[in-house]
Amino acid sequence: MPGADAQQTGQPDSGSGRRPVPRRWRRRVALGLAAVVLAGGGTAWLSREQIASDLIDDYLRQNGVAATYDIVAIGPRQQVIENLVIGDPARPDLTVRRMVVETGVGWAGPEVRRVAVDGARLFASFRGGTFSFGALDPLVFTGSDAPPALPAIDVNLTDARALVESDYGRIGVKLEGAGRLDDGFAGTLAATAPGLGAPDCRAEMATLYGKLSTNQGSPQLDGPLRLSGLACAGASLARADIGTRLSLKPDFAAAAADLRIEAQRARFAEVSGAGAAGTVRIDWSQGRLAVGHDLAMIDLASPQGRLARAGLEGSWRGSDDGSSGQWDGSLRAAGLQPASGLAASLAEAERGLDGTLLAPLLAQTRTSLTRVLDGADVRADAILRHKGSTASLIVPEASLAARNGTRVLALSRTSAEVGAQGVSRLAGNVLAGGEGLPAINGRVEQQANGGWTARLAMAEYAAGANRIAIPRLTLRGGADGAFAFDGLATASGDLPGGEVSDLTLPLEGTWSGARGLALGTRCMPVRFANLALSGLVLSGQQITLCPQDTGPMLAYRDSLRLAARTGALNLSGTLGENPANLAASRVLLRYPQPFALEGVTARIGSGDSEMRLAAASLTGSLAGEIAGTFNGGSARLAAVPLDLDAIAGRWRFADGAVQVSEGAFTLTDRPPGAEARFAPLAARDATLTFADNRITADAVLRHPESGRSITGVAITHNLDSAAGSARLSVPRVVFDKNLQPDDLTPLAGGIIALASGTVTGNGRFDWTADAITSSGTFASDGFDFAAAFGPVRGVAGEVTFSDLLNLTTAPDQRLTIAAINPGVEVLAGTLQFELTDGTQLALKDARFPFMGGSLIMRPLMMDFSQPEERRYVFEIVGLDAATFVAEMELANIGATGVFDGTVPIIFDADGNGRIEGGLLIARPGGGNVAYIGELTYEDLGAMGNYAFSALRSLDYRQMRVGLGGDLAGEIITIFEFDGVRQGAGTSRNFITRRLAKLPIQFRINVRSETFSQLAQIVRGYSDPTLFIDESLFRIENGKLILRGAQPSSAPAVPPATQPQP
Repeated sequence: MPGADAQQTGQPDSGSGRRPVPRRWRRRVALGLAAVVLAGGGTAWLSREQIASDLIDDYLRQNGVAATYDIVAIGPRQQVIENLVIGDPARPDLTVRRMVVETGVGWAGPEVRRVAVDGARLFASFRGGTFSFGALDPLVFTGSDAPPALPAIDVNLTDARALVESDYGRIGVKLEGAGRLDDGFAGTLAATAPGLGAPDCRAEMATLYGKLSTNQGSPQLDGPLRLSGLACAGASLARADIGTRLSLKPDFAAAAADLRIEAQRARFAEVSGAGAAGTVRIDWSQGRLAVGHDLAMIDLASPQGRLARAGLEGSWRGSDDGSSGQWDGSLRAAGLQPASGLAASLAEAERGLDGTLLAPLLAQTRTSLTRVLDGADVRADAILRHKGSTASLIVPEASLAARNGTRVLALSRTSAEVGAQGVSRLAGNVLAGGEGLPAINGRVEQQANGGWTARLAMAEYAAGANRIAIPRLTLRGGADGAFAFDGLATASGDLPGGEVSDLTLPLEGTWSGARGLALGTRCMPVRFANLALSGLVLSGQQITLCPQDTGPMLAYRDSLRLAARTGALNLSGTLGENPANLAASRVLLRYPQPFALEGVTARIGSGDSEMRLAAASLTGSLAGEIAGTFNGGSARLAAVPLDLDAIAGRWRFADGAVQVSEGAFTLTDRPPGAEARFAPLAARDATLTFADNRITADAVLRHPESGRSITGVAITHNLDSAAGSARLSVPRVVFDKNLQPDDLTPLAGGIIALASGTVTGNGRFDWTADAITSSGTFASDGFDFAAAFGPVRGVAGEVTFSDLLNLTTAPDQRLTIAAINPGVEVLAGTLQFELTDGTQLALKDARFPFMGGSLIMRPLMMDFSQPEERRYVFEIVGLDAATFVAEMELANIGATGVFDGTVPIIFDADGNGRIEGGLLIARPGGGNVAYIGELTYEDLGAMGNYAFSALRSLDYRQMRVGLGGDLAGEIITIFEFDGVRQGAGTSRNFITRRLAKLPIQFRINVRSETFSQLAQIVRGYSDPTLFIDESLFRIENGKLILRGAQPSSAPAVPPATQPQP
């Protein structure tokens, strides 16, 4: 059988024993059969059974063959033998139920002319590459050197069968036929071999059924060989029908086979095919073997894709044992359909690179590759030469072409040697591109020592504005599989939040199976013509990247590792239309460890539109969420005279936006002068978002010491236009002993103190590159404080600022005042004012109901930016003396009359105050002044008591009250009475009646330390406790300074002095 032939010819010559080859064993079978036939024919020809028996026995004995048989008939032309048994009767090697031999006499003498065999059963073996027929071996393997040939005997075989026991399984054979063995035999051969094969290659069933014939000495077999359930070393075949046409030369020195193959459901590893078909031509001659083939498989499938058809055509010629030879052939494949995994992997990589220039390039590659590979054809021509354990492969040309015929991948002049040490001397050219794919060309060369060099280049590959090119890339590898590479890449296109143009990136590193990828083992310059990120454009810059330590900048084995550093950076460009500068003392680029930037500064814009940012350190991680922390930061907008210091917080980058949370900073004033207008405010848990070149931020500003919330602020800023705004919200600020106005603004120092109350309001700041505007409205429903002139209570109303930043109000602001007490309390007043730049206070009108009349302060301009003389002029209109006495609680005094006048109070530049030219004049009609209480002091004597009784009530026609003096020293009050006469209830006598006829004028001088003592002098006679020192403040440089005593809402009352005439 062909299977047996193959196994036999595949065994090497051991050098001992005979080497059975197809020519010899076929020759020996024929000679043995002929001997048996001749023996039987000779016996018949002697016509004597005993002689025939003796001759047969002698022949078998001479060859050492044990046999039993029955001679049925011996005649001159026919001999009949039955029950022939050769070998051990218990396990015979050959049995024949009946054999008829017909003989005759020819030119050479007696001859066997026809043999009919019925019911033959042959038992043989094939072990270790050697055939054995048991006891028949001496008759078959005679050692004759005569050329083998089929005997010229007419044979008729009926129900002849054989069983071959082999190392590859049991083979059952049945043969029937008739005709001359060397020319004209025609019969049928059937063979079956269940489980035929070796341990690593076996068929569940192998069958052969064919027509066996001879023609001019050449035997021929024509019929199908069928295999089912074939499995060999990872390959499997469900079914194969092999149309076999086998022929041998008459001398068995050559053989030829034509095979027509049809197979179903083939599989090798992960590659499967629905079916295979083709032809194979085998020509064998002594020492030489030639195999020609044209095979095709349909519907090939693998995890990488499918092929509608793949064909392999070629021929192999070499030694008959297959130890050397050459194969020339070609591969043709059509109808490629790539699996979705390739496109899915590219799509996943594309999503991972979204926002970068590589994403659209990968998208274009994915789309083009999907289109090109769908229905693509593969062609390859190859020459394989082998001898012993070495082989050489030459691929003159190989290509991959799209459905339309466009070649997108080509290999040329490719060669390699394969031996026990692996692949060596690999060389070849590769060319790829077209149909929307990148154009790549290169050459690979391998040296004899196993090292190799590959030189590649990729032309510029573009997708819209995104492009990349690799002008040069050299790879050098060793026999261990590791390689180093050195090259250059240029790119332009999108980056997250921006773009880059003419980026030049060196490619330098190594790769090995043990260590993985190492990129950047030495310092390398990275250059770009323009880099734009979120509106920031850097032009013509170079950054030198170096490994952080002894390792590479980028390493990848099981995971990615990045560890690079830079020295000091100083990058310049523009942000929008504004100049910009970025600098850092050091940058550490690391992954998965946190990266870090130290000494970071940024300057954007110039002049009044400049913005400066800084951070002592900024750290973050690119592993997972892109986020980190920063501290030691500051921010300054030239257009906004407020600075942010001590900035710290957490940041993250997601969806193209930078977000800051848990932010903390201190807001400080940057005044045009030396003195700050606002005290620092602190923020915590602030948030900020930077996206689309816009900044939005929210924070709550607090008084640092008390932690009390002062205002909420919401900020927006557009970096493109340098415009933005800040919204202030003051829901409710409470002033008490823990928080005072001068804690928020130094401008309040010396103006108000001991504030108590709440303030609400809102404000707005708007700025552009050219200007800043601000406004706000603040209100209180009741605000108490102490001023330089005395306590103020119940200030209420709303104040609108037209320039909140510079503390400038809109004109004609109005407030109501429940009470003010400069020494004499006045109630329910109104105040009209205007504040400019926080220092220019215009008091346009202040008026209060006062002692039955009105107290009005004339318009006044005050400048708090520098020491100056200030003149307060108070007008008193319609002061009712009786009301004055009642409200001042002067229980023993009665008075009538209505007064008008002015009281000027002047403070010099040093803050020293004085009353100058104060004057009150009684209205026409005069009034009365009387003492209506009991005398509580010691007896004045007879004359004194008499005078007091006479003068305890005086009517006057005219009264003038003059005021003057130093507020820090003596205040002199002069009372002048004209047209005096006794009033009701006085004692009248001769003297008083005489005095009434005289023109009497009273002039009384009162010296005191404060204006409040005008009333207290008199009250003090009956209530001495009023003379206790209750002063809380002192005045220095025109400002109210709190003494060391505990706060009190009571007005300052210095001790009184005794009135002097």
